Amino acid sequence: MDNSTINAYNQDAQNIADLHSKLIPYRLYELIDQYFIKGKASADIGCGIGRDTSWLSQQGYPCIGIDASNEMLRQANTLYPQEKFIHDYLPELNSISSENFQNILCSAVLMHLPKTDIYPACQNLLRLLKQNGRLIMSFRGTNELNYREKGKLYEPINIDEFSKFFQDQKSEILLNESEIEIKRNLTWHNIVIRK
Repeated sequence: MDNSTINAYNQDAQNIADLHSKLIPYRLYELIDQYFIKGKASADIGCGIGRDTSWLSQQGYPCIGIDASNEMLRQANTLYPQEKFIHDYLPELNSISSENFQNILCSAVLMHLPKTDIYPACQNLLRLLKQNGRLIMSFRGTNELNYREKGKLYEPINIDEFSKFFQDQKSEILLNESEIEIKRNLTWHNIVIRK
């Protein structure tokens, strides 16, 4: 994980928590309901304040949240004390054993990794999935020339190369869509993978 990004999240955790607790990622929740397998072990990797971890658990996807920022995890534990959260980070995710989850959500995380870490991170996401498991990833770019916003890295990800990586891993791409966030003129990519 990019250290400057972790520091930025640590320093701004309260403001991010205030903002994210008011946002509802409707499209992401639609995709979860469409593709995830109910009642099966789930992980929210890059869980931030734990909003999606809690939503997953409440909707019948028993979930743990994993994040690289201690301060974001502090917010998560305060807001959702009934949920389980772990401090770990991509690309390694050393604290989690292989084939542990049927469902993995990795939303707004991959773009915070340096380019050299993106595909090792994806390899580890697949490692954590059980056979026939589902992986939902969401990420965006930035309009900033240095790929940074408020200290956070937004590494560009080539969608064609990204898709090819998963095909080469013998994983099936169930959905590959892009949507424009008009207010900020940003493109979000949603990808659903079946191992």
